[in-house]
Amino acid sequence: MNPQTDIANPQIRNKKPTRRLAALPALAAAGVLALAPLTMTAAEAADLPAAPASGNIRDDANLLTDAEENTLNDIIDQKNRGTDRARFAIYTTDQSPGDLPDYATDLGNAWGVGDQGKDNGAVLVIDMEGRETFIAVADGAGNYISDSEAETIANDVLGPYLTDGNYAVGLETTIDEIYAAAETESADSNLILWGILGTLGTVAAIIVGWVFRDYRKVKRAAEDEMRRAKEENPGLSIPDDMRRDYIKYRYANRTAPVDPDQREAELAEQEAENKETYTRYAPTFSTWLPLYATMPHLYSGSNHVPENSGVSGGSFSGGSSFGGGGGFSGGGGGGRF
Repeated sequence: MNPQTDIANPQIRNKKPTRRLAALPALAAAGVLALAPLTMTAAEAADLPAAPASGNIRDDANLLTDAEENTLNDIIDQKNRGTDRARFAIYTTDQSPGDLPDYATDLGNAWGVGDQGKDNGAVLVIDMEGRETFIAVADGAGNYISDSEAETIANDVLGPYLTDGNYAVGLETTIDEIYAAAETESADSNLILWGILGTLGTVAAIIVGWVFRDYRKVKRAAEDEMRRAKEENPGLSIPDDMRRDYIKYRYANRTAPVDPDQREAELAEQEAENKETYTRYAPTFSTWLPLYATMPHLYSGSNHVPENSGVSGGSFSGGSSFGGGGGFSGGGGGGRF
């Protein structure tokens, strides 16, 4: 991705996580600790639309059919169940709300996008009248989704689809990119990581070094699998995004189930009970490929498994992006179309 300066693109808010952290002591000393940008008057709140009654999307510009909106809501729900790094909501309008970055920031706080106490929300606002977009990113999600990444997703990924009127596909691609960015450490978060290492010293460095070596080992094995698959099938095409998704999937599923048959029976039982489809373990690229081709959102690294199953590696959302979150203070990026 190619970050741009504020002068070259006024829509990107170049507010890095390191600056957020460094600013806290000064703000505390001044007695204006982060409450100021997060506080709205009653009049300002009244100007904002209510959060959607159900789902994660409010489509006031009527860009989507009911079926398309339901599909996108399901994808966001499934992504949320696979990670706690991001919660994503979408708002479209055909009436320009004014300064879009400020509006999106206020909307994220007013809607409570994200999980309470985690500040892991992100909200996309599409202004059809002004032909403008902005993705506001809360401070916690900003540890993984940098301002430059948000700007690139809004401008370079979503923008062309909006220009062509291909709204549903553009939004689905945007959802995938937001959650992919959240699952990949950004350059900004790496700066924070190295700052922490300088404080914690050798022990932390050893731990991080082990994790990095583990990732490289899995990545090499995944690349070897893809190379062998191409040798066996010369006509096989493996685009960069597919390659990236398989490496992420392989790392998230680097350990096979102890009892595959029992695990499959458990998933089948949960699917019948919950009326959902869950991510399966695929031991090789060749077994993963047909699953990915059919349901890419389940096989791109963010596992969707039953809650409390012990596979997802954490306690994730039940699906909705609205969990009483906040922490939107101006981070994010956008563009025009």
